Amino acid sequence: MSTLHVRQRLKQFRRSITYSEAFTGFTASLARFVIQVYTSTLRVTYVFNDDFLALDRNRALFGFWHGRQFLLVQAFAPWHVALMTDLSWAGGIQTKILQKFGYPVVRGSSKRKGAKALLMIKRAIEQGHGAALALDGPSGPIYESKPGILFLAKKLGYPIIPVAASAHKSWILKGTWCNYMLPRPFSTCYVEMGKPLLPEELDSTADLDRIMMQYTKKADSVMRRPV
Repeated sequence: MSTLHVRQRLKQFRRSITYSEAFTGFTASLARFVIQVYTSTLRVTYVFNDDFLALDRNRALFGFWHGRQFLLVQAFAPWHVALMTDLSWAGGIQTKILQKFGYPVVRGSSKRKGAKALLMIKRAIEQGHGAALALDGPSGPIYESKPGILFLAKKLGYPIIPVAASAHKSWILKGTWCNYMLPRPFSTCYVEMGKPLLPEELDSTADLDRIMMQYTKKADSVMRRPV
C-alpha cells in the first residue's frame, strides 16, 4: 500500500469521526458549556435606545459586525431571534451550539445558497421571530455590509437595529479576516442596541455601514479602546 493511499485512508477515517453526529453533538455541548462559564465571568453593561425599547423585537432585524459577535450569543438568546450560519463543517457545529441556546438557525451565506437562506430567514420572521445577521459575514471584507439585511428590511418593512459590542480587555485574533474580538475573562464589556433605522432612511449599505461604525467607535470609546 502506497504512502499516498495510507494518507487518503487516514483522512477518510478522520472525516468519518469529525463529521459524525456523535462528534459534532458532543463538541457543540462542550462549547455551549464553555461559553456559559466564560461569559459568566464578564461584567457586561447593556445600553438600549428608548425607541428600541418601544419596539416589537419580533418585528425587527438586528445587525452586528462578525468580529464582535461573541458578547451577543447570550444577549440575544432570551429573544429567540433567527440566525444564519455558514454551510461549512464549522458552520454545522456553530448551528448546533446556537440551537442549544434556543436559537432558530438557517444554514446559508452570502456566497453559498444566499438567496435560499434569505427566503428561509424571511419565513422564520413571518412565523414570529426577529432576525440577527452578521453584516459583513461570513468572509468580509471587514466592516462592509452585505445587501441581505437591507433587502429583508425593505421587503418586510422592518427596522434595522444597529448593535455594537466592545470590551475593555480582549484578545484580537489577528489571523481572522474580521479581527475577531474575544473578551478576556473578568473583563468589563459593553453592548448597545441603537436607534432603529427605518428601511426608507437607508439608500444603500454604505449608509448602514457609516451608522454602524459610529456605534462601534462609541462602544470602543466607552471601553477606552483605541478608536
